[in-house]
Amino acid sequence: MAYSSAFIYVLQSAQKYISERYAASLAEEDKYEQLRTYIDKYLYDSNSQVEGMTFKELSDALYTEMAEYSVLTKFLGRDEIEEININGWDDIAITYTDGRIEKSPDHFYAPQHAIDVVKRLLHHSGMIIDNATPTAQGHLPGNTRITALKEPIVDEDRGISVSIRLLHPSRVNREQLIWGGNATQKMIDFLCMCLRYGVSFVVAGATSSGKTTLLNALLTSIPDNKRIFTIESGSRELSLVRSRDGIVTNNVVHTLSRPSDNPAYDISQEDLVVASLRFNPDVVVIGEMRDSAIRS
Repeated sequence: MAYSSAFIYVLQSAQKYISERYAASLAEEDKYEQLRTYIDKYLYDSNSQVEGMTFKELSDALYTEMAEYSVLTKFLGRDEIEEININGWDDIAITYTDGRIEKSPDHFYAPQHAIDVVKRLLHHSGMIIDNATPTAQGHLPGNTRITALKEPIVDEDRGISVSIRLLHPSRVNREQLIWGGNATQKMIDFLCMCLRYGVSFVVAGATSSGKTTLLNALLTSIPDNKRIFTIESGSRELSLVRSRDGIVTNNVVHTLSRPSDNPAYDISQEDLVVASLRFNPDVVVIGEMRDSAIRS
């Protein structure tokens, strides 16, 4: 949306009104439906209007700003979008699954506005970004991964830079990898044989090069009676559970690490490797590794 000065004034006034009287509705998700009522009450009591917007459009826009994710809301959870890149408060680029990159006509109205919305995104995974901790990684429900950098790491006039990766279940199988020229039959057969006989291997490559797509396709060759234990960082990209007539036919345990600013609550990939040994796995699959996980 385009932020007119009138809308920004109404938004800031409504936030002040509601935070002073109904603060819990802004902080607790289970009270968000009440928030709609409070927004409407504020608009009625103050007789606030914005040129070009109906009462409902204004109410919905205020709700999106207070309870959802502002200009990002319409992009999140969409199957055709792969990544949302916030290069700065006034620059948002959308990467589609077909490779297109388009700049969004909408953006935040100020650097602090962008920072506030990203803080709300990170809240889901208990992560904090501020001047003392200007980097953060988090996730949203539905396999969405967030990496954020705040000033002073990025320029102060840009506010914040964020990569939001929407992780979709793989739709590519082994036959499609061969048909598309990404691998030969002999290559696929060799890697599947390694899996079947317990030979460890590493899949390495650049971002979006197809590492997880390849793994998803290869792991479908594991017989149903073999137990697969997957370990991923923050968000799940592997999707291996198979079912027939509503009954799960294979043996898969999917797990996710959970980083935390509090060491007592931090669950690393290394911790999950140790835990996996208690599950008598035939195949242990470790997803994307970064930082100290690579050295381990």
